[in-house]
Amino acid sequence: MVVSDSSPLIALSSVDRLDLLKLLFDTVIIPVVVHDEVVGITSKNHGELPSFIRIEPVATEFPVRFLKLNLHTGESEAIALALERGIQGIILDDKHAREIATDLGLKVIGTLGLLILAKRKGFLLEVRLLITQIIERVNFRIAPSVLNRALSLIDEPSL
Repeated sequence: MVVSDSSPLIALSSVDRLDLLKLLFDTVIIPVVVHDEVVGITSKNHGELPSFIRIEPVATEFPVRFLKLNLHTGESEAIALALERGIQGIILDDKHAREIATDLGLKVIGTLGLLILAKRKGFLLEVRLLITQIIERVNFRIAPSVLNRALSLIDEPSL
């Protein structure tokens, strides 16, 4: 079980690979604000997300307000939800959000990390093509040096 922000869901949806989340984590929990953002951006979902993605409200507003001082609402609520539910894993792409989540003791993975994990577990043959499509389709931002280093870890050619 893992909590997710909107960016990874939007990225994976853009290449029709939300199924990787089910294969890797079985259940993904998202806050209401993340659901609204994802459904609003990805017309492929036709207003719905797969049933393995559960929508849950954040029960306590204080952590969200505190986190929103430095982060966007979706990232803030995703981190708060993970902390509230005692869920250690969180999927975030934003560098600053990742740093804060790590400082709060959460185990963070991003979209690129998910793709690498999926390849290592045999769910994907190639990461390079998918990440290239994600970059093009949703204006996914990642430093070329980070991307090329990650690709080298799984013996794929640089971009």
